[in-house]
Amino acid sequence: MRITLLLLLLTFEAQAQNKPRIEVLPNPQSIEDFDHEFKGCPENSECDQIMGHMLNNWKEMIKRLKALNDSTKVGPALELYRSKYGIPVEIYTTHKAQASFRPAIHSSNCKEHNPKSGEKILRATLFIKSLSTTKALIWRDQSQIELPVIDHLMPQPVTVFYDSGPETYLLPLGDQVLFIKNKELYVLREDNDLYYALAINPKGEWKIASIDMTQLSQWEEYRQEIECPGEKAKPTNVFMYYYCKTVMEADTKKILKVRYSQGCFI
Repeated sequence: MRITLLLLLLTFEAQAQNKPRIEVLPNPQSIEDFDHEFKGCPENSECDQIMGHMLNNWKEMIKRLKALNDSTKVGPALELYRSKYGIPVEIYTTHKAQASFRPAIHSSNCKEHNPKSGEKILRATLFIKSLSTTKALIWRDQSQIELPVIDHLMPQPVTVFYDSGPETYLLPLGDQVLFIKNKELYVLREDNDLYYALAINPKGEWKIASIDMTQLSQWEEYRQEIECPGEKAKPTNVFMYYYCKTVMEADTKKILKVRYSQGCFI
């Protein structure tokens, strides 16, 4: 198993080190070749060649893991990838991001984020290794970048109401907690029908974890929408709405309340 994972990582390390080339495709190979000027970039996004190359490498990694048809290799392989390059996630940002970490950006579908005048809030795709309430470790163009979480880096605040008091974590947009263990949030993520678990501890350290997928329905039973506890969260110009759900704490079997943030109701 270790040899298989090492070969996968070496394959993508070699691809990542190759300088991406701009190629004119006289005969497009797939419908995706029409989506963007640069292969790998999301349709209708503001995205450069480097980001397109990184996203395409990730997509190829997912395809190879699906072809292996061995769920035991998914977690370890993606954790190797995350530790080296990060994983692609979405956050909110502004156009100021193009002067620093240059993510792939596109318009938010929230009308509140698109004022007739003034700065707009955008959705951004970037590769993140870890994300705390103060800083993010980002990978771009063969370099690791450490950025403070400030105005142009806007992940989703998620608050867990523990018996000892509330604790806030930062998650990618739209992500929800599947269960909690030892104060680590376990988030089920999906990419091209490949499922994997992202574990996030209170320090904002990330890892791709192997979990028992046969227990998904059991964990899902405990996730019920509820009225949010305590004082209402104050809306911001980015996250204007909040909702709460219950989640199981696997190590204590307690039911905890979690508050999520979102830009708008769609």
